[in-house]
Amino acid sequence: MKLMLSAVATLCLATLLSACGEPLPESTPDTYEETARAPLPPLPGEEDPGGGGGGCEGCPTSTPVTISTAQNSTPPVYIPANVPQYPLNGGRPEDKCRQSSYTAVSFLSPLSQGGTLTFHGVVAPSSKANFYIYNAQGQLVKTHQTHHSHDNCVINQTTATTYELVPGTYYVYSSFWFIGVYLNSGWYYNGSLGPLAWNNLYVGSFTIQ
Repeated sequence: MKLMLSAVATLCLATLLSACGEPLPESTPDTYEETARAPLPPLPGEEDPGGGGGGCEGCPTSTPVTISTAQNSTPPVYIPANVPQYPLNGGRPEDKCRQSSYTAVSFLSPLSQGGTLTFHGVVAPSSKANFYIYNAQGQLVKTHQTHHSHDNCVINQTTATTYELVPGTYYVYSSFWFIGVYLNSGWYYNGSLGPLAWNNLYVGSFTIQ
């Protein structure tokens, strides 16, 4: 009986020693460490729709729009515009610009109530441009005057909001001092005429949704 127990003990010891010499099994996803590093599954309703690029399908997009006297467009309706001219002293025949004069308004479309209008342009040096905005009934609803233009004739951008404008279509007119009758060596000028008063030019229209 003692011999049999000794044999069994010897066999168990040999088995344990053999097991100690074998390499440990490779880690599997079922181990604690791998489970802790694995990403959590999405919550219900947050499943990845695919595509991987992000973005916002169906979200509204904005398009930059500029309306300008340089486009020489025709107003779709008659508006009796009466935009005053900024006073300018003297004939100033030496005035010249690198660009022919124009005035413009830029905005993001679709334009909502409370949006921003940006006024800019190129006019005779040290002069200002006046903008008048009319509704579809021809009523004056908003005015804007820019800063003085620089020696290079460029007007720094100025802005105004549309908070007071109800949804609808609006028409923009402008009066300014024009340089650009002749072009010589990259300069626009008016010869001996000096800056010319351009009054009530149609700039374009915009719609508030």
